Amino acid sequence: MAKKKGSKKGSKKAAPDPANGMEIILPEDKIQYLEAQLKSLEVQLAHRVETCVATTTEYNTTKESLAEILSKYEKEKESTVGLTRDMTRQYKGMQDNLLNKINDREQVILKLTDTLSKTKAQHENEMEEKNAILQEKDELISKQKDKMEEMCENFASMLRDVTHQLLDRIENSDYSQNKVPIQQVMNTEEYNYKSIIK
Repeated sequence: MAKKKGSKKGSKKAAPDPANGMEIILPEDKIQYLEAQLKSLEVQLAHRVETCVATTTEYNTTKESLAEILSKYEKEKESTVGLTRDMTRQYKGMQDNLLNKINDREQVILKLTDTLSKTKAQHENEMEEKNAILQEKDELISKQKDKMEEMCENFASMLRDVTHQLLDRIENSDYSQNKVPIQQVMNTEEYNYKSIIK
C-alpha cells in the first residue's frame, strides 16, 4: 500500500507498511503474512468468480428466457395479425353480403309496392265498375218493380171492370129463358177476358 501524505505543516511519518518491511518482523512472518493475503485474495477471487459465473448463468438464462418470450410474442403477434386479417376479411365479406341482401330486399319491396299500387288501382277500378253495374241493376230492378206495380194495378183495374161487366150481363140477361148454363157463360166471359188481356 502507498504511504499516506502528510499535512502541510508537519512532516509526520505514517506507520510503516508491514509488507514493506518492519525491522521487528521476521522474513518468515512476512512470508506467512503474504501467503495469508494471497489466500484471502484467492478466496475473494473465487467468490467473485462464482458470483460472476452465477451472474453470467443467470444472465444467459434470462437472455434465453427473453429470447423465448420474444419468439412467443412474435408468433402471437403474427397469429394476431393473421386472425385480425381473417376477421377483417370475414367482416368485409359479411358487410358486402348484408349490403347485397339489403339491396335485394329493397328491390323486392319496390316491386311489391309497385304491384300493390297497381293491384289497388285495378281493384278500385273494378269496384267502380261493379258499383256502376250494381247501380244500373238497381235502377233496372226499380223500374221493373214500378212497371210490375203498374201492371198489377192495371190488371186489378181490368179485373174489376170485367167483374162488373159480368155482373151487369148476368143481371141484364135471362139465362133461365135461354137455358144457357152458367158454366158456359163463364167460359165465354173468360175467353173474352183473355182476349182483352192480349
